[in-house]
Amino acid sequence: MNSVLSINQQENAVLHEEVPFGFEEIFFSRTDEKGLIISGNSVFQRVSGYEWDDLQDRPHNMVRHSDMPKAVFWILWDRIKKGSPAGAYVKNRAKDGRYYWVFAIVTPIDGGYLSVRLKPSSPIFDLVKKEYVSLRNLEREDGLKADNSAAKLLSRLQDLGFKDYEAFMSAALSQEMAARNEGIGRKKDACIAHFDTMVELSRKLLDHAKRISAEYQKSAYVPMNLQIQAAKLGSKGAPISKIASNYNEISFEAKDSMALVIEFGEKVADTINEGLFLISTARIQEEIADLFEHESTDDVASHVQEAKYLRMQQSSYAQRAIEGLEKISSRVAQFQQICAGMRKLTLGLGITSMMGKIEISRLNSFESNLGSLISDLDVFQNSIVDSLNEMYHLNNEIKINIDRSISAA
Repeated sequence: MNSVLSINQQENAVLHEEVPFGFEEIFFSRTDEKGLIISGNSVFQRVSGYEWDDLQDRPHNMVRHSDMPKAVFWILWDRIKKGSPAGAYVKNRAKDGRYYWVFAIVTPIDGGYLSVRLKPSSPIFDLVKKEYVSLRNLEREDGLKADNSAAKLLSRLQDLGFKDYEAFMSAALSQEMAARNEGIGRKKDACIAHFDTMVELSRKLLDHAKRISAEYQKSAYVPMNLQIQAAKLGSKGAPISKIASNYNEISFEAKDSMALVIEFGEKVADTINEGLFLISTARIQEEIADLFEHESTDDVASHVQEAKYLRMQQSSYAQRAIEGLEKISSRVAQFQQICAGMRKLTLGLGITSMMGKIEISRLNSFESNLGSLISDLDVFQNSIVDSLNEMYHLNNEIKINIDRSISAA
């Protein structure tokens, strides 16, 4: 009886033991369209603990750990079946029961998929591990189907500050690349660093645009209240009523322009995130292709052939990232034009507000509700001016980093 307990204790200990591997090691595998393993590298074979004969022509999910939420794989397959690359944190199970974590990048190719995987260690990784536990418990307790679980995961990522899954996986891969470079004593990748800067700049740009939009919503009542107060003055209030009407028209035009700014800003942010993921993927694909070309070919896989696949995709992804930067450059120019238009409209608001002050002063009513409402308009206008000035500065910074990214790519 004691011997049986001892065996069980040993088995439980193994289940909670992690397979060690280094930051410098990169996993590689290629599957067909059904997810059956066609080839892989020595890191994948060694860490998983399987012989190559056990891996070849077997489903890649043979190494899937039971702790993994179904949601993650639903999202991965949804993306790659549509021809889009995907990235995710994955906990795998080795043959002997031990586990190992990777950040997996899965990319579609003709006839199947390539997968390269890194050792994760970033702050996002620590966060994700906790989220996975909660989500997996929900799946087990509530019997959540994969698509419903995926919806919960996407909603949770938004709560954590990520606009969508694309923004999450781009940030995660960028952080893991930076952590890996630090782990192996390598300098930061200049191009990825510029993309990271643009991600932060575009976030701030959108924040300011949304703040201005919120200010418009908040001040929408002021012109209407001015007209109500002016009506109480009878004919004497007619000029004030006209001023309020003009202010309202300008304000609506400015609000429509701001909606365009937000739309453009979201497109810029999406393009930056896509480019960040593509350039990061291209960098790691290039690295493993270099490793393959220096490794001797063995019976595990034809590394020469795998290197060709990686080189072809690496070149394609790097080019797509460059093209994305060029699109961003065009959109930044559009941003500047819209911001310039917004400044003119804001100047019009200021002139209209000043006319209101003059008219109220003439009526000797500045201490009345009219004066208070005009003061509200001043606060509103000053807030917009400050945000527009900051947006103009952020636009210029994005343009600078576009040029630097293209040079470093």
